[in-house]
Amino acid sequence: MFKSKKINGKLVYHINGKTIKKMFVIANKAMENTFPKPNKGFAVAVLTKKGNIYPGVSYNSDTYTLTMHSEAVALAHAAIHGETEIIAITGPNCHICKQLIYESSLRSGIDVIVLINEKEEVKQIPISRLMPYPWPEKPFL
Repeated sequence: MFKSKKINGKLVYHINGKTIKKMFVIANKAMENTFPKPNKGFAVAVLTKKGNIYPGVSYNSDTYTLTMHSEAVALAHAAIHGETEIIAITGPNCHICKQLIYESSLRSGIDVIVLINEKEEVKQIPISRLMPYPWPEKPFL
């Protein structure tokens, strides 16, 4: 479905323009469902190895400590459907979420592509490039 190559022991996928556009459309549509106020937060979309796209939205808590970032929600949304092999996610992402994406990458052996829309050009950046000094080097669990 998607072209991949092995680089440094991990699969790296190239995402086609049609799929990228669809991911951003889904993420933007999901913004309507941010909590507690629609369109006042963040939304992303993840693409799985099976070709499915799952959105995630930020879910804010009054205490802030219980707030769920949209990336964590999207990864959990895919996992609920039995899909943990994530090949791409829309960005940009905060550093906490980059860590979570990196850990997903470690477990799956897929160097997750972060899609960043910059000045009408979408950049495809492997999470390993965004995490030059990662921790941990291998999954704990």
